[in-house]
Amino acid sequence: MERILVAGPSFKFENHKGGWTFSHLLCVLMLITAFAATGSIQSAVAQSSGGSFQVAQNNQGFNPFRSFFGIFKGKQEPKKTKRKTNRRRSAPAVRAAPQVVELPKDPNAGVILVVGDQMADGVADGLRRVLAEQPAVRVDRLIHKSKGLAGIEVPDWSTEILSRIRGSDVEAVVVMLGRYDRREPMPGDPPIPFLEPGWDTAYLKKVQSIVATVRRERLPIVWVSLPPTGARKRNADFLALNDNYRQAAEDRRTRFVDIWDIFLSENGNYTSFGPDVDGQRRRLRSQDKIGFNWSGNQKVAFFVERELLRLLGGYGGLAFEGVEDDPNFIVLTGRTTSPEAELLGGDARTEDPDADGATYGFLVRGEALPRVEGRVDDTRLQ
Repeated sequence: MERILVAGPSFKFENHKGGWTFSHLLCVLMLITAFAATGSIQSAVAQSSGGSFQVAQNNQGFNPFRSFFGIFKGKQEPKKTKRKTNRRRSAPAVRAAPQVVELPKDPNAGVILVVGDQMADGVADGLRRVLAEQPAVRVDRLIHKSKGLAGIEVPDWSTEILSRIRGSDVEAVVVMLGRYDRREPMPGDPPIPFLEPGWDTAYLKKVQSIVATVRRERLPIVWVSLPPTGARKRNADFLALNDNYRQAAEDRRTRFVDIWDIFLSENGNYTSFGPDVDGQRRRLRSQDKIGFNWSGNQKVAFFVERELLRLLGGYGGLAFEGVEDDPNFIVLTGRTTSPEAELLGGDARTEDPDADGATYGFLVRGEALPRVEGRVDDTRLQ
């Protein structure tokens, strides 16, 4: 009896009795090939007359030709697999709101009154940081966080502003609102839906009422526009509201600060990130893609404060650092009038110019003066 032990890819012949014929070997090879094709041989035992064999292998599929062809191959290096690393672009840092430490304010420090909704509240925070080292000026606020000018129940902004102006030494008023006026009706019988005929007219009257209230007190006013947002339809509504604010800011002592383009990307699209007041790329907008975070509020306050300086000529008329008292030093950018609330002459005002006159047409509209017959510049003279 002759037995073949097959372990892994090698064969072992043990010859006891008799002899193996070609048919025996052919049968063995066919069986081995059949088992190898399945790739999952665990164990198999087959018997035939005059001999037996056993097959044993590891967990891998058995291939009887693997060892044979492996003789002609050198030692193979294990394949090196490259690890895929997901490289994510690090987002700009989000600047946390620091604690604002203000210098002690003068007892008679002028007041910058910030009026509006929660966006105005953020601008007031930014202005406090910008003016923290100015003892001659402080920031006060008149805020209704979720209210605006449209709607059935809204604050009487003009009355509240007038009360605050007369109750403190207000130097200027800053207004930013309108976020919650979107989709709100204007009072009427029946109420006028948002942006329907008549809505803009009623809304503009309320904006003009606020401007007129401040200007009657001979104070400058800075009106800040609504910013771009992450929603296209909301942007269209905000632009319509901005048109009303811009139209009402035609007075020479009224400034409309348009921040729309400031918070757009280079392609003119909405972006939550951009340079802050220090030139560092940071997140500027809140998660809702409407409001601002601390860095964004500071950036808005930067542009507001720039307009305040132009309107006031400094804070208290003494906005000169590093200049010692010198009788030869003349302040050219400070106050040009007495700081008293009432000027000599009372409410007397000059009459409005004749818009139909030739002088007005020449100086304002750039129209040519009428020809004088017989004068040397009369083109009709030959």
